[in-house]
Amino acid sequence: MVLNFSNCFVWIYIAGIALTFIANHILEYIDYAARKKNGGVIPDELKDIEAAKTAFDEEKLKKITEYENEKYFFWIPKSVLGTVLNLCLVLFGFYPFVFSKLAESNLITTNSFVHIFLFLVLIGIPSEILGIPFDIYLHFKLEKKYGFSNMTVKTWVLDFIKGLVVSIILSLIIVFAVTFILNKFPSNWWILVSSVMIAFSFIMMIIYPKFIAPLFNKFSPLEEGELKNKIQGLLEKTGFVNDGLFVMDASKRSNHSNAYFSGFGKTKRIVLYDTLIKQLTTDELVAVLGHELGHYKLKHILKRVLFILPIEFLIMFVLYLLSQNVELYNSFGFMMVNETNIVNYQFIGLYLSTLLYEAVSFVTTPISGITSRRDEYQADKYAATICGKSDDLISALIKLNSENLSELLPPKIYSFFKYDHPTLVERVSALKKIQFKDK
Repeated sequence: MVLNFSNCFVWIYIAGIALTFIANHILEYIDYAARKKNGGVIPDELKDIEAAKTAFDEEKLKKITEYENEKYFFWIPKSVLGTVLNLCLVLFGFYPFVFSKLAESNLITTNSFVHIFLFLVLIGIPSEILGIPFDIYLHFKLEKKYGFSNMTVKTWVLDFIKGLVVSIILSLIIVFAVTFILNKFPSNWWILVSSVMIAFSFIMMIIYPKFIAPLFNKFSPLEEGELKNKIQGLLEKTGFVNDGLFVMDASKRSNHSNAYFSGFGKTKRIVLYDTLIKQLTTDELVAVLGHELGHYKLKHILKRVLFILPIEFLIMFVLYLLSQNVELYNSFGFMMVNETNIVNYQFIGLYLSTLLYEAVSFVTTPISGITSRRDEYQADKYAATICGKSDDLISALIKLNSENLSELLPPKIYSFFKYDHPTLVERVSALKKIQFKDK
């Protein structure tokens, strides 16, 4: 299959991929250079905090720098090979080749659900194969070296198989729904496809914590005791309705720590990593949960959904318009598509439009980062207010940063593009101001 380089679509894709690649490597190098300069230094904003003096001794600062550097050197070949693979799949006509070979097999009808599903499965194989050695190195070499990974070969293989099965089942459902809509409503499918994808996301919020997550981890009710009593007191104080408090056996795979809420409405459940419980005191854990509760009480989730919904429809409408353009198909080597039969290839048009969007979407990343960081500041303030002080959240953030070996002083331009949370220094500085005002 030969690409058509005479129109703009393929050039937009190539330029988007190239600019994203260059921008990411410039940002990562800036971060690496800053780490070489400041990696062994405790930021001034943390020097007067006792928890920081304990968490960031000379040995820990060195370890953080080494860990972040190794992740950087690990990312470079992964990024290069991934970008080269994506370009090669497009430039050498892999997508139209697979689609045509399936059509020529006479086993399936062109543009049928089976055809589309097999097409998506086959074109995803190269990226999946490329990712396997990097995933193995990450878990069994890099993460183990720094005391994070507890992954066994058996667990990794089972995770891979279970993840693959779950992905296939979910993909079958989505592809069937989208194919049905495209075939039945060829002129206004963008409205229905957007609605289905949004509804699917909400359904997954209910299904995932109860049926999918337990396939990978064990979730046990939080034991009776001081921690549970204090959390229950916090929940009652904030009027937060939930479906239970659970501890996840995260240490089965990794010593990284976290806590999260899943579900919505009365199905919301609070999940604590067992590693988090080991790393923080009771009051620090309550402060961290106070932060998460802040997102709900300040309606950050609802506001984000209301903000995203019209954007989802707008993006899908743009993808719909692109899928009506024969030049889009021809530019990527689908030369069999013309004005007469384009209605039969709209799924391919949707896929190619998505490829195009992903290639240029890097420019939109700061927008989501800005709003996300604003919400994090507000949730921190809520936690400090509901707990009556900032000290516990500050010490919790410092400990988590230390335990997870996260860097302390990323350059502002790097965090602007890459971080959806404020840096540790920024969060602590904001929390210290709240504490000072309370006094």
